[in-house]
Parts: sequence; C-alpha cells; structure tokens
Amino acid sequence: MKYSIVKVTITGLKKYCPFYNIGDSFIIKQQCFAPDNGTPQQYCMHSLQSIYPVYMELRKQEPGTKKVSFCPDDNIVTFELERLEDEEGRGWNRPGEG
Repeated sequence: MKYSIVKVTITGLKKYCPFYNIGDSFIIKQQCFAPDNGTPQQYCMHSLQSIYPVYMELRKQEPGTKKVSFCPDDNIVTFELERLEDEEGRGWNRPGEG
C-alpha cells in the first residue's frame, strides 16, 4: 500500500511564539501526526487546525508541490507544507498485513 507524506516546516515568525521556531518541522504520514518525528517540543492546537485543510488538499497533489498556511492567531507563524514522495508500507493500523 502506498501512502502520502507531507512535511510541515516553520518558515516565518512575525513575533515570539511559545511553540515554534523558524526551521522546526514535522511529518504527517498515513494521515497521522507523530510528535516524535518533529523538532517542536510542543504543538499548538490552533496551528494544527489551520494546517489541516491545507494538508488535505496537498496530500492529493504531485510530490514537490508546496503550499503555505498561517497561524490563526494574527498569522504569527508561517507554515510551509511540502508534498514528499509516497512511501510503501503495510500501514500503522494494519499489523500483520503485507
């Protein structure tokens, strides 16, 4: 089974953010967000809410496609989302299936 991968990178800060720094990144695979594959120590729920619709659109695009999302708190943080190459795997929620 192939699944999409999207990388989220913080590319801009208008002012201090207690959650993100420029250059922080994390990966969304198989529609799952795993905090252990990212650099931020905390994840802001507001930011995830604004990233989600962009992610849903981008995951259907060609690898290499990029889109931008902004923090809903006065656009303090700029997030660049990049569609990476698909990966093959059995799926995280399908133990024993090949």
